Amino acid sequence: METDRRSLAKTLWHSPVLRFGAIGGLNNLLSYGIFVALTRAGMPSIGAATITYATGMVVSYLANRTFTFRHSGNTRRSVLQFIVVNIAGYALNVAILALFVELIGWNALVVQLGAIVIVATGIYLGMRFWVFRTTGAADA
Repeated sequence: METDRRSLAKTLWHSPVLRFGAIGGLNNLLSYGIFVALTRAGMPSIGAATITYATGMVVSYLANRTFTFRHSGNTRRSVLQFIVVNIAGYALNVAILALFVELIGWNALVVQLGAIVIVATGIYLGMRFWVFRTTGAADA
C-alpha cells in the first residue's frame, strides 16, 4: 500500500501541471502577501499588482524553466516568449482589476484572488505549448 502511494506521488510529481501549480502557488502566495501589504499601505491596486507581477516574473521564469518544464532549449528565445506571455497575463490582470475594482467597486483583494486563477491558467498554457514546449512532448 505504501509503495502504491509513493509510486502515485512520483508519477504525479512528473506532471508539468502539478509542478507548475506548486511553483505558481508558492510564487502567488508571496506575491499576494506583498499585494496585501502594498494596498493596505495605501498604494492603488493596479500599482501594487504591477510591482508584484514584475518580481514574480523573475522567480517564475527561473523556476519554471529549470523545474516545471525542465527546458534546455534556447534561453534567449524562451526569455522573449516568456515576457510576451507574461505581458498578456499582466494585461488581463489589469483589465480584471480595472473592470471589477475601478469601475464596479468590488474589493480589490477578492478580485485579485480570482484574477490569479484566471491569469495563471492562461500563462500555464502559454508556457507549456509555446515558451517551454518540447518537440514530441506527450505529457500535459
